[in-house]
Amino acid sequence: MIKSRIHRNGVEEELTQQSLVRWRSKVYQYLMNELKAYQNAALKRAVVRPLDDEEGYCATIPGFNGLIVFGSTVKETKRELASVLEGWIAVSLKRGHGLPALQRQKSELATAH
Repeated sequence: MIKSRIHRNGVEEELTQQSLVRWRSKVYQYLMNELKAYQNAALKRAVVRPLDDEEGYCATIPGFNGLIVFGSTVKETKRELASVLEGWIAVSLKRGHGLPALQRQKSELATAH
């Protein structure tokens, strides 16, 4: 049985392979939840604009360079933006660029205190 040692709250603990797998799974789930929350917060900042001559809509998110999508309807454009944003985040992290900081909106500042 493979064992690892970790320090938690100043106490050294021994982890078995099984408990290490559970711990990694919890960390992974936490990180995925944080990324999903980040994605949802970014989507709330989306700017959807009509194109000229009723050609559809375009959407961007301020601070997300190069991210722009187009659609026939507002709903389609927002759906496409959510899909593309997920890929944009993955590529940015893979390349080591990090993610843009999301400025808190006024409604979030009021509830943060």
